[in-house]
Amino acid sequence: MEVRVEPLFDKKANFVGWLYNREHIFDTELKWVAYINNGYVWSTNKLNWIGMIRDTNCLDRDGKVVAWNPNSPVIGGLAKTEEPLKAYKPLPPPKPLIDEEPLKPPKAPKAIGGWSHLTFNQWLNQ
Repeated sequence: MEVRVEPLFDKKANFVGWLYNREHIFDTELKWVAYINNGYVWSTNKLNWIGMIRDTNCLDRDGKVVAWNPNSPVIGGLAKTEEPLKAYKPLPPPKPLIDEEPLKPPKAPKAIGGWSHLTFNQWLNQ
């Protein structure tokens, strides 16, 4: 199975983490911080639903973009989403083998649907 690891950036184009196979999220120190189930994102720390994933865009509960990847359009949701049924925490994925930080994009593009007021860490710790 091919492993796909994509860098994530915040609204100021700061590197904030990694999207792993579009199933898990790791922070910049390669700590597993979130998992994805049916398009919904859950915190590994508090096991809370924190938002959604749309392509490579991490969205808050209101559908606003929290983190993005330069290889995809930056598009949020059009409406607030109802809380999904609880997703069970999967086994941790293997830690990705990454030896250097990704290149920083020059700036974040305008997010269709808007940027979240939450920082990446605030989003993870809801």
